[in-house]
Amino acid sequence: MELFSDANYDAFMSRISATPSHILYRTLQNLSRLFLAIIMAVGSLTILSVSTESLSQAHAATPEKLGTFRYWRIYQLGSGVNKVCYMLSEPVEKLPRNVRRGKIYFSIMHHPANSVRNEASVSIGYPFSSKSNPYARVGTDSFDFDSGVQMDADPSWAWLRNPAHHDRLIDMMKRGNQLVFKGTSARGTLTTDTYSLLGFSKALARLNQACPPV
Repeated sequence: MELFSDANYDAFMSRISATPSHILYRTLQNLSRLFLAIIMAVGSLTILSVSTESLSQAHAATPEKLGTFRYWRIYQLGSGVNKVCYMLSEPVEKLPRNVRRGKIYFSIMHHPANSVRNEASVSIGYPFSSKSNPYARVGTDSFDFDSGVQMDADPSWAWLRNPAHHDRLIDMMKRGNQLVFKGTSARGTLTTDTYSLLGFSKALARLNQACPPV
């Protein structure tokens, strides 16, 4: 099943302008479906300027699939420095099996215009509990995530809590066999999703080629 139907594409573009753990992206979407992005530094009241041109151009573009490497797919939106590149994978195992959920996938994103690289996020397929402490585990290493509920963003998404750990997570994923992600829904259900890392390194190389640093 293709990940990016119109509804999934809209959801992903909303996620792009949502909240990583160190910077708050708040997005307003008008009737013409253009984005106005505001970046607010966490821990201060200073509102920083951000170019909305790249987000608007990316949103106006059609996602282009760049390839599939085993369990990972690569896409790009926009062009030049305004490009947004991302890779996605769906879990090979979802527990418990009898729970109805929406789309579930793990994403790595580059957005060169805003100096965003290796941003890890998860669509969990349900609203997180406000008490959930989601995390990813690769091998013996664990990485804490913050849910959208905790950050006043999309309640079904989570982002790596410490941006300084993005590169370490990527390195572990390149060397590992699987990533396990755990979270708790608003109904109190603990879920465990297992992602295969087969093809991850080649997919990441293609992602870096599509969106090199600027």
